[in-house]
Amino acid sequence: MAENEMGENRIVELTQAIENDPNNTDKLYELGRALESAGRFEEALSKFESIVLLEPEDHESIHAVGTLNLMLGRNLAAISSLTRATELWEDQPDYFADLGDALYSSGNAQGAKAAYETALSLALPNEEICERIRTALIKC
Repeated sequence: MAENEMGENRIVELTQAIENDPNNTDKLYELGRALESAGRFEEALSKFESIVLLEPEDHESIHAVGTLNLMLGRNLAAISSLTRATELWEDQPDYFADLGDALYSSGNAQGAKAAYETALSLALPNEEICERIRTALIKC
């Protein structure tokens, strides 16, 4: 079975599970990730937003809302969600790096630089994200 077909089957399976238990945030999260992997970004965003309504402190879903909004070119919404994610989990370099991307995309190079510097300070020296952050800092 092709990977794409397996992904679509998983989406159908998760959708059915959610119909039976619409407040199951674990299944909603899985479905959001499956939809994102399939390139169905608007649908994925909707699933993550549903989780945030059910669990307003779910930093992973808030982060997903932010990154999807960034991918969709909605910088202000991305900044809002990513800022909230960094407030909820202050030690996550990915969250700050993504916030830096959103700030940079919105034209706020100074804010982006600060977010990238925070991300770099939180990352372990050999983490894969370090190179991404260093490259981003060059453009600021």
